[in-house]
Amino acid sequence: MAGSYLEAHATEIDSEVKSLPTVVEELARECPNTTWMRVPKDAELTQGWRDITYQELAHAVNGMARWVGRVFGIGRRSTDIAAYIGINDTRYAVAQVGLIKAGYMALLPSTRNSQEGQANLFSTTKCNYLLYSAGVDSQVETIKKAVPGLHAVQIPSFDELVEQGSKPASPYPGAYSNKPNDRVVVLHTSGSTGLPKPIYHTNASIYVTRQLGRHPAPSGRRNVQDALFERDALLFAMAPMFHMMGTVVVWRTILCRAPLTYIPPEKPPTPDLIIKTLNQTGAKYSLTPPSMLEEIVEAPSGLDALTKLDLVFYGGGPLADGTGDKVNEVSRVVAVIGSTEAHLIVARIPEDKHDWKYFEWAPGAGAYMEPDAGGLFEMTIRPADERVQAIFKTFSDIKEWRTKDLFEQHPRKKGLWLYKGRKDDVLVLSNGEKFNPVGFEKLLESHALVKGALVVGQGRFQTGLLIEPEWSLAKDIDPVDLVDQLWPLIEQANTASPQHGRVWKSKVAVAQREKPFRRTPKGSIVRQQTNALYESEIEALYSNESSDDELGILSKDADLASTKEWIRKAFKAKGFEIPDDAPDDADIFNYGMDSLQVMALSSTLSHASGNTVSPRVIYSNPTIAGLAGYLAGGETDAQQPSREDVMDRMVRKYTHDLSSKQVGGNSQRPQLHTVILTGSTGSLGNHILQELLDDPSIAHIYCLNRSADAASRQQKSFEARGIKADFSKVTFLAANFGQERFGLDVNIYNDLLQFVDIFVHNAWAVDFNKTLQTYEDVHVAGTRRAVDFSLQSRYNAQIVFVSSIASVGNWFATHSEDTAVPERIADSHSVALPQGYGESKHVAAMILAAAAEKAGVPVTIVRAGQLAGSAESIAEWNRHEWLPSIILSSKALGILPKTLGNQDTVDWVPMDLAAKSVVELAAARSKQSEKLAITHLVNPRTVSWSSLVPTVKTSLEQERGEAVKVVSFKEWLQALSSSPRTPEEIEKKPGLKIIDFYEALQTEGSGLPPMSTSQTQKLSKTVAQMKPIDSTLMAKWLKEWQQ
Repeated sequence: MAGSYLEAHATEIDSEVKSLPTVVEELARECPNTTWMRVPKDAELTQGWRDITYQELAHAVNGMARWVGRVFGIGRRSTDIAAYIGINDTRYAVAQVGLIKAGYMALLPSTRNSQEGQANLFSTTKCNYLLYSAGVDSQVETIKKAVPGLHAVQIPSFDELVEQGSKPASPYPGAYSNKPNDRVVVLHTSGSTGLPKPIYHTNASIYVTRQLGRHPAPSGRRNVQDALFERDALLFAMAPMFHMMGTVVVWRTILCRAPLTYIPPEKPPTPDLIIKTLNQTGAKYSLTPPSMLEEIVEAPSGLDALTKLDLVFYGGGPLADGTGDKVNEVSRVVAVIGSTEAHLIVARIPEDKHDWKYFEWAPGAGAYMEPDAGGLFEMTIRPADERVQAIFKTFSDIKEWRTKDLFEQHPRKKGLWLYKGRKDDVLVLSNGEKFNPVGFEKLLESHALVKGALVVGQGRFQTGLLIEPEWSLAKDIDPVDLVDQLWPLIEQANTASPQHGRVWKSKVAVAQREKPFRRTPKGSIVRQQTNALYESEIEALYSNESSDDELGILSKDADLASTKEWIRKAFKAKGFEIPDDAPDDADIFNYGMDSLQVMALSSTLSHASGNTVSPRVIYSNPTIAGLAGYLAGGETDAQQPSREDVMDRMVRKYTHDLSSKQVGGNSQRPQLHTVILTGSTGSLGNHILQELLDDPSIAHIYCLNRSADAASRQQKSFEARGIKADFSKVTFLAANFGQERFGLDVNIYNDLLQFVDIFVHNAWAVDFNKTLQTYEDVHVAGTRRAVDFSLQSRYNAQIVFVSSIASVGNWFATHSEDTAVPERIADSHSVALPQGYGESKHVAAMILAAAAEKAGVPVTIVRAGQLAGSAESIAEWNRHEWLPSIILSSKALGILPKTLGNQDTVDWVPMDLAAKSVVELAAARSKQSEKLAITHLVNPRTVSWSSLVPTVKTSLEQERGEAVKVVSFKEWLQALSSSPRTPEEIEKKPGLKIIDFYEALQTEGSGLPPMSTSQTQKLSKTVAQMKPIDSTLMAKWLKEWQQ
């Protein structure tokens, strides 16, 4: 029919909005015999399929509206509402459109809601009418019990409704809602984080479905929704029609004239039934939850059935990598994402089919990726093309929508985003660390014996794991045997997780068959409800933190040998694997022990030995022999050498043979430099690498990092700062500074000796709990290995060592308070701060100074002070450091300290300027003949904290919307100290994690000393021209923390 509605708008975005009943009427007029749905004639799929037309749909809708009018009366008010639940068949569409036509909002509650959830939903929406189909009697009874006075009526069959609607009758009397902003359909959130919350969709937000299918894409590209909503293309969908995904599919059939097919609604969804449906119906596309697609792929003929599909869509959560790759071999898998509130987010099908799990947002989506914790980004929707942005029609008064969906950038391809989970999924441990467990859980669920995996630990000190077996396969397997079978996969997940997110074997529990995990309609685990269901089991996981039954109690009569053996057993009991052949005097931290394990080990040793074994004891005695000696009481403080003696012995250990080590290459230095940079993925290292990349005098850079994935991490961090990185002149090498040749292949090492002429040593673990001895094997010995590299190298590579003010932070212990630290090597070991970090930096500097003096190694030592946020780039000042933590805690407290105690002098250096200074120092020193230079990387132009307070105060007041009081540092610290140590409070007041540090700031005379910069300014133009920290910079950092 020329000039019809459908033809006029088939290839363009509409400017008008029409309601579902209106479009159904137009379809019945313009294409009455076109297939609307293809439905099975019987439950066994032996009798073929029936094509239901748009004419029949229109009759059924009219029959439904007339039937509702007779039973409940015609809806006259905008608040009139009636609910429908039923089996997953055509009547979900008919009831929805029929209720709208009868003047009601259509509420579609999940049949899986609890009685409490149904009561809350019906109460909130003020719904007193319920329609239902045959086959859902138990769910109806649940709602009846939840909603006193509910008027519940069973509706006729589909064919009966068609018959009633096709009879001649007077014009339909209802005045249904037809305006764009009229609310007509009520869905609800899944209840993952609490009770279901109703979401009211308008005619306009529903009509976005049609607009999404017509949103333009660049030439040669296709939008996901353009395919999913393709006109006349038969889609097989496996989604409950009360859920947003199922409801969108229903809207698609009407607004896009795109037919639908599904499995027999009387049958539970099995892979075999779905495979039969795909084979018999001739569907062009399919849409399923990930869990169902994974089952189809594992079925014997599953991949054969998928071969017949042009595209295989999935949505509702992440899909296992192995499943997606298998599907991609026979068809093409495409991810779909949306929400009950926001409908679908318009995206493009990635150009490379191997990027199937990534999303590429279309510009009209208005998707802004806001940096979040752990290198992830939260998607925020802002107004763009509002014709395809349902969220601004669902909630017309908002300016942006924070989705709480977290994504990770593609390591190499800009604009591609990998879904990583919900912010609601993120666990906040009692120490304030955050862990997103979704990837961990998904990997476990890829195992055939695992139906569900749930990482727990909210508010605890460490994570635990609940495993729901796939009972059809696990049958009566012993839980211990199951954990043993799964342990290699758990270890694989641990390896891919941060230290604080790793699960110990003793913290794994197996679910009970009679207590299945709580799940949403799309099959996702409902975290909060499952946690509540397994509350007692989770409590039991953590009730044994202080002891281990297998470990037993250490006998008071135990000799030193048996005590050492008992300590080894204690390590294993807490999941810390130390090699059986590891010497008793080996540093346990060199085998990977982290602070989490230290805390757990402290608790176990204290309980089982009867002694007080604090974490500090373990840090101070980081060997099996040392701990055994402590427990046996064999060593006393009087027998311990002084820290100065320990440092002196260590310096002599690594320098006594230097003169005989001088091999010395004497080749003239090249005009273009080749640089080794260690620790390139850290904050300063990142900026140093950027400076080296931008420097035309640098021919190549070798980045030595502990991690094997440094290249992808570097790419992500550059992209997070808005920098398009070209790493063509960078080689990333995985290194171990505790091994000879830095753990590098001998051929690679020899190549480095031939070409490298500058060695920037920036890698150093920052842990103020560790002892000097813990730093020795990797960091101190690694510094000596850098010396050996220089001596063996063709150009006698210059070593630029990024040290710390902590190496001379105890200056006033041996010098008067009116003297600044000079730019020369320290004359006493006492000047190092009395903690392992400062002492290790001091010892390393002394080793390098001896190498310069005895062996002629060119050395530049850079004592860095407080490095702040950047001056120009968008790199954020790490909010976990002491000053940002003061700001963020002050925001929550509503008070701000007027001073910073003994750190009140602000000599901070912006991070990007610090990196520029390091590169300038290296370049300047490469032209000098002096073998040793000591430089100070502090701001020569200082200000006081009080000069920045007004800017900070104004910013915090704008954020809080109320006044912020400026108080003394003592009063501020008292307020912080009185705050409860709950995860929620630690999240808002991160200063609670380092309160001991703040208490030390109160001690007069214990602040860091001033640093002379006269020689440094001659070598670095950036230091010489550095401006004081002012309100403009402070405002920049404040804004970055807010974001």
